[in-house]
Amino acid sequence: MMQNPLSVLLLVLGLCWAVSATCPEPDMIQCRVNDRCTRIRYICDGDNDCGDYSDEHPSICSLWHQPDCSRGQAKCHRYGSSDCVTMSRYCTLTDPPCEGDVDDRICQMIRNEQLDELDNIVVTSPEGAVTEVDKTQLELTEELGVEFEAQVEGTLKHADCPSMYTKVADKCISFFFPGNITWGEARAFCHTIEGELLTFEESYAFYASIVSHIHQHHITQDFWVGGSKSNDTLPWVWVNDSPIEIGSSYWAIRTEEDCTTRPIESLVGNITRLANQGRCYH
Repeated sequence: MMQNPLSVLLLVLGLCWAVSATCPEPDMIQCRVNDRCTRIRYICDGDNDCGDYSDEHPSICSLWHQPDCSRGQAKCHRYGSSDCVTMSRYCTLTDPPCEGDVDDRICQMIRNEQLDELDNIVVTSPEGAVTEVDKTQLELTEELGVEFEAQVEGTLKHADCPSMYTKVADKCISFFFPGNITWGEARAFCHTIEGELLTFEESYAFYASIVSHIHQHHITQDFWVGGSKSNDTLPWVWVNDSPIEIGSSYWAIRTEEDCTTRPIESLVGNITRLANQGRCYH
């Protein structure tokens, strides 16, 4: 018997639509092989809420638990702030989106509103996300550029010093920090502006002046100094080959398990940011 082509098409479309997620509440997600739904916060809680174990699948749970946050949460880096948010919020925030360590397939699964093995998930960009992020990122980078100019005003300029230098105590010092470079690159840059990496061979007062200047201009970047150690059999020396005094008050062990973020106020506007974009490093 011949069927009406339109009826067949509508039937196929209807079947395809039935596979889509049909959970009654926004904080729920459909299980993989049945019509049951479970709360997103119940994923990987040790209970077989779906009945098919799709909410406890090892491929999901191996990536679901994030360090430094409670179960079902992830660290979201955004606008210089770093906070633990729910997985749903982490994956759906835009303009700009969260930056962090969550696997893209986890977020795609949440956007699909259905649990699945991660190997089956194809990541796609959310519609309109690129345009929204680019616009916001442009505004953010322009704002950061104004702050950078304010920092440079007090770190790379001084009437009594050559170009690219400022005055600290009675010395001309260059605080150059636009990007991350190696120790060798930093020393080479100093040579191009007819200088040398900074050494601390004088009084503690000079060291204190440097620290005070960095604090005054709200600079949180790391800087290379003119000390090195060729190998384990040789001592630490300054670039002029004089020995480096090891121990306090210049040096300390910086590796630690815990990280406490530190807010800093912008030199321009009523803005507070987290130092180092809220990231921990050892």
